[in-house]
Amino acid sequence: MRMRLSYCVVQILLVAVMGVTAFSEEVPPDDKRVGRLDEVVVTARGTDSRISQTPGGVGVIDADVVSEQQPMSLTNATRRIPGVEKSSDSAWGSAINIRGLGRNSVIFLIDGCRVNTATDINAQFGLVNPSDIERIEVLKGPVSALYGSGSIGGVVNVITKKGRFTETPQWHGETALSYTDNPEGVGTYGNLSFNSPDRWAFASGSYRDHDSYEAGDGDAVANSQFRDSHAKAGAGVKWNALNVTELQGQYSEARGVGIPGKGLSLPSGPDVTYTRTSLALLSLTHTFTPEGLSLAESKLSLFYQKIQRQVRIDHFPAAFPLTENRPGADHETWGLKWQNRFDLGTHTLVAGTDIWNWEIGDSGRYKTLKNGLTGEDSSLGDVEQFSGGIFAEDDWQLSERFVLNIGGRADYIEAESNDLYNWTDPPTPSIPISLRREGDTYDDVSWNAHAGLTWNLLPRWSMTFISASSYRAPDLMDRFKYISLGGGIELFGNPDLDPERSLFFEYGLHYNTRNLRFTASAYANYLDDLITEKVISDTVHRMENVDEAEIYGAEFDVEWFFLPGWAAYANVAVTDGEDTTTDEDLPFIPPLNGLVGVRYDHSAGFWGSLELEWAAKQDDVPSGRMESGSWETMNVRAGYRFPMGKTRQEIMVGVDNLFDKEYRNYLSTSRDIELKEPGISFLAAWKMRF
Repeated sequence: MRMRLSYCVVQILLVAVMGVTAFSEEVPPDDKRVGRLDEVVVTARGTDSRISQTPGGVGVIDADVVSEQQPMSLTNATRRIPGVEKSSDSAWGSAINIRGLGRNSVIFLIDGCRVNTATDINAQFGLVNPSDIERIEVLKGPVSALYGSGSIGGVVNVITKKGRFTETPQWHGETALSYTDNPEGVGTYGNLSFNSPDRWAFASGSYRDHDSYEAGDGDAVANSQFRDSHAKAGAGVKWNALNVTELQGQYSEARGVGIPGKGLSLPSGPDVTYTRTSLALLSLTHTFTPEGLSLAESKLSLFYQKIQRQVRIDHFPAAFPLTENRPGADHETWGLKWQNRFDLGTHTLVAGTDIWNWEIGDSGRYKTLKNGLTGEDSSLGDVEQFSGGIFAEDDWQLSERFVLNIGGRADYIEAESNDLYNWTDPPTPSIPISLRREGDTYDDVSWNAHAGLTWNLLPRWSMTFISASSYRAPDLMDRFKYISLGGGIELFGNPDLDPERSLFFEYGLHYNTRNLRFTASAYANYLDDLITEKVISDTVHRMENVDEAEIYGAEFDVEWFFLPGWAAYANVAVTDGEDTTTDEDLPFIPPLNGLVGVRYDHSAGFWGSLELEWAAKQDDVPSGRMESGSWETMNVRAGYRFPMGKTRQEIMVGVDNLFDKEYRNYLSTSRDIELKEPGISFLAAWKMRF
């Protein structure tokens, strides 16, 4: 009752404020917040494009928002975008759900480099420290030809901080400390950069250590702790007016990360912990910008990435023969992307090639039996997947009011697996080593295409339309995995799977002035050949293309600078989805949800915000899926910025879940337990820049 009352009060206050100021004069053009109303993105088209001029759903989170929110995971920041939700395995490594699709249906990029790893116990989004983020760009659906397999659900591109070229030599740095009491722990971050007209250098590092958190009922959510560290170094050289080379290296490591949500493929009961998971990423980019040619820019990017995952599963139920299981694997990816932009009068063409290779090696499960014996097996042999594609995007200025965007991509995909055996090191010599599945290979050609239109129908008004056909190729686990489900039942991958297909449509309406922005959109996503687990016999389950599905929804987002320094904002998203093969609701469809808030941030040092996050009840669920109730949480932030010598200082405090609401995110992947979200949490932070 207390939270419902708070919700009503906040809504009434916002409406009252908007009504009183409806005829106030516009915010002055020097207001620093005005320029953020219509964000510029590069992920969608490979070149600068404003959201209101980009067909398809796009969202942006910048460094200021991340700094003010102090999220445990970047997924807590991206959920501020309507249609984007988090799917919790843990406080550290939640996954992102975009309009009902997530995990291997969403491409995750770090500085444009594709991140390939297993998604059943998600670790992707914990591999970046939020403090090192410059901006996050999200494509909500298959709205770009620049990305291949997996973009059915969308694309998340995390752009990290780096140096820049400046007119004069400059040194800049940042130091930050933070504390939260739920989960209790501290965080540190620092960076240092040197910038000059022809070179830059950048380095950053961070460390975080947090205990398990408490839910709104005061009970500890066991095994939800985490500890991680991050380091990054980069340099850029401008050889001349035409050529720039940039080199960046990143390393992230987490230890003792509890996964209370268990993931998708694990039984309930045992504890799951990442004893160690790490990311090493090295990237090299060279950009050529000729003068006086139709070719405006040519960019060649190379990267190498290695993700190591080491898991401990223990505290099994009494009926299990194991006391401990330690799965582990190395995921290595190398990639190359050559992207070119041509300015051809009324056409802006982006075209190139995109190649990557993903290999999973050193895969094993080290098992300790209750009788004290140990052995090693694997759910995968050594496996590898190659993808090579060509793409093109064309923005065609038909007239002053109409811009046509068309794009397409074709990919060749090849995957192979070595032989898989029942044991690589059996518990006793008397247990024979036998072939579980022979090695296999797979190759296919797939494609995606789209056509979009932007119509600037009136000053400040624009409409966008897009239709797209995209695909998701079966990943290495879909094709080659082996899992013993217990009771003599075995689950096999299937190398002969076809790609999943998507037919996608979206309409958007945009309005932008100096002090008011809103966007409304409606979409439909028709999915075919969905890959799911199918019962073949009493003892054999196999991954098959069996299901068709429909997902549709609508979103609304508004931001209004109603007085100098004052902004009110709100968004809402509704999504519905059905498995049309089984006539059941889809399992990972978020409920109706939204955000409403008011913020003050003028030229003076003080700033503050008050926000209400909410979600409706979700009872449209498939058989065996846990429903979730409605919830509302109030979040408060306040800070003060001030100069001190040659530095800029900032202190901030905040409270999340102000009224200690006990609730569960419907998309949490827990099985027979309710993975509850954190209760009331106090945070404090200090930042110094120079």
